[in-house]
Amino acid sequence: MVKTPQKVDRATFIAGHPRCCYCAGRRPTTEIDHAPARIVFIKKHGPEGFLFPSCSECNRIAGLSEQVMAFYIRSFDRSARGLDEAEFEKLVSGLVNNAPEAVPRMPPRPSAGLALFTHGIYEADRTTTAPPAAKAHIELFGLKVLYALYYKITARFAGSSNRYHLNWAQAGTDAARQMLTTADKWFDEHEVGQRRNVDLGNQFSFQYGYHEAHGFFGVRMSFAGAFVMFGVIGPAREMAKLKNRDPLCPSIYVVGKMIKRQYHRKND
Repeated sequence: MVKTPQKVDRATFIAGHPRCCYCAGRRPTTEIDHAPARIVFIKKHGPEGFLFPSCSECNRIAGLSEQVMAFYIRSFDRSARGLDEAEFEKLVSGLVNNAPEAVPRMPPRPSAGLALFTHGIYEADRTTTAPPAAKAHIELFGLKVLYALYYKITARFAGSSNRYHLNWAQAGTDAARQMLTTADKWFDEHEVGQRRNVDLGNQFSFQYGYHEAHGFFGVRMSFAGAFVMFGVIGPAREMAKLKNRDPLCPSIYVVGKMIKRQYHRKND
């Protein structure tokens, strides 16, 4: 397992982690990244020990997706624990200005019991829905955290020799419960993101299982009372034999560029 403190000397960190964990080490590390991104946490107080090596291309291409995810986490967290209205309004403004394609079709309000969705499956008694662009950004956010945790636990890069599987759903839905029931067989270790002198509550936790001999890594992630995610990374040849035939692990930069091209984003 890769262990990093919350505060590190930049030069020392890069020397110890010289290659980016989001593009399978193709590019050198130029930045120290927080995953999950600090923007998704109240007052940007993220957990300690979640620092990762990143190239500038992977880190910056994911910034918009992290902003989108922060908005949806605040919107769908029914507890509204520690919600700062000014902070939320800033997220709303950022979404409208920087990712209008990801704005929900009916603007949500914090803790109002909003859209129940997972990969396009909507519950009939709800009216708020996340557009396809928002789902693409949420998927990229989840993939980035999946790669980071894979690196943290295995000290390996997710790349073209691996395939991945990633599901996500709004917490509390039937889809989320079904997904987590299916995922339970993977897990043996559970960790809750923590920070000294700051109560992070339930903002982030994950449970993982790793079979080193077979090379399979599975992780269940929880983000406040808003989202749950289940991800798997495994050997490409073995996962190709499975029913879903999951895709090879792309770099975060490649996925981010695809989202920008698809939704006609002009800013790099």
